[in-house]
Amino acid sequence: MSVLKVNHLNKNYGNKSVLQAISFVINEGDVIGLVGPNGAGKSTLMRSILALENVESGSVTIKDISNRNPEFFKYVSFLPSDNYLYTQLTGYDHLAFVGNIYNIEKSRIDEVIDLIGIRTYVNQPVKSYSYGMRQHLLIALSILTKPLVILMDEPFNGLDPTSIIELKQLIRTLHTQGIGILISTHNLDILEDLTNTIWFIKDGELFKNEMLLDVNDPYQIEVSGSFEKTVEQLMTDSHLPFQVIENRILTDPTYDVEKYLECLIKNGVQIKSVNKSKKNLEEMYKSFYEVNIP
Repeated sequence: MSVLKVNHLNKNYGNKSVLQAISFVINEGDVIGLVGPNGAGKSTLMRSILALENVESGSVTIKDISNRNPEFFKYVSFLPSDNYLYTQLTGYDHLAFVGNIYNIEKSRIDEVIDLIGIRTYVNQPVKSYSYGMRQHLLIALSILTKPLVILMDEPFNGLDPTSIIELKQLIRTLHTQGIGILISTHNLDILEDLTNTIWFIKDGELFKNEMLLDVNDPYQIEVSGSFEKTVEQLMTDSHLPFQVIENRILTDPTYDVEKYLECLIKNGVQIKSVNKSKKNLEEMYKSFYEVNIP
């Protein structure tokens, strides 16, 4: 079921078009990665969705409520890349303030504090927080209202490895609860681990992609031990096209993988795994943005 709808959003900075007729829908439980170099328009898109930027044309709605209506913000929350926090207040002060605006019960605030794991410092002033601690507080604020959609702008910045693992798990949990999430991040490895749905933004336009397995992708056949010339010779003798990468054989997608397996098994080669080879996000990024790295 669709929750957030963006329709033909156009945004200019002077004579420069930053967003060009961008349209998309975020459904319940979607986890979508938004990718692009600095200045591509990722943050501008998120800010425009939240009506923090004036746009030339287009509309944004959730449950048919416009982003010009204050009611809109009951269902959408934002995790910004910058720490917009009041340093003299405690973490609990921030949560209680939002709670008062939305009539949220204290039990929900305590639930979020424990879920994010900020109990040990939530009553300390924010000026004493590390960057990671501030990020945790922002995450707590973003989920406090039980939104239908969360926009996350570089949410992994400044987090240590443990916090990254915890945030990834939280995103997976929110996904299972039906919350739609749009994540803008430069960390391709993290994004690749969270979702197959990747949107690229380039020259103000949005290009949607799915890192799905394709019928034209080769198989990877992993065998035990290091390759010996005899194994490569077996493949050569079979007249099946192949490539070797470490202890893996990459098949030709125009040939039936069963032919490769039959050849290996017949000659006593132990097979550890057989998987489709999927083009990774880094390769997709380099290809899409024409990044040439020797």
